[in-house]
Amino acid sequence: GGSAHEVSGCELSELGDAGITLAGGDRATLAPAHHVAVNNHVHRFAQWSRTYQAGIQVAGVGIRVANNCIHDGPHTGILLSGNEHLIELNELYRLCLDTGDVGAFYMGRDFTQQGIVIRHNFFHHLGGLGLGSMAVYLDDCTSGVTIFGNVFFRTQYAAFIGGGRDNTVENNIFIDCQPAVHVDGRGATTSPVWRAM
Repeated sequence: GGSAHEVSGCELSELGDAGITLAGGDRATLAPAHHVAVNNHVHRFAQWSRTYQAGIQVAGVGIRVANNCIHDGPHTGILLSGNEHLIELNELYRLCLDTGDVGAFYMGRDFTQQGIVIRHNFFHHLGGLGLGSMAVYLDDCTSGVTIFGNVFFRTQYAAFIGGGRDNTVENNIFIDCQPAVHVDGRGATTSPVWRAM
């Protein structure tokens, strides 16, 4: 809660669960929290709880995550929900090491979470077991996300769009990704099992 809180210049390592959690703002009015996580080094996290304990977790409205280095985690690096967040200038690598059907960046299952911008990040050398991993995973009808100016190097799926609408993938660089961009039509012909929160 609150507003304009900042976590900056920290090293977080050897963590049982998540590294940084930022939550705030009001989704009903779209009033932003103005929280910031900037210039942090988060690694070797989620050593006890191996899934859904991210390096940085974001919820609410209007939070910025910038210039962080996030690596060596079993599951996701940035776990996000809410609206109008900015994810920029981060480096994410050696993530998704022990899990599958996972993203280094992940959000999903609520098509009202819109206005997210993911720009100028560097995703590289990701793991992924079973169903594999995605660098940016927009799961189950996530909508209204911009993926702009990122570099994807040696990932499995780089940008994965699982249904939804009004998502933009523009001006990115993809190197040795399999595939670079995946788009499917889930939710278009059947009623989704999820709903807006």
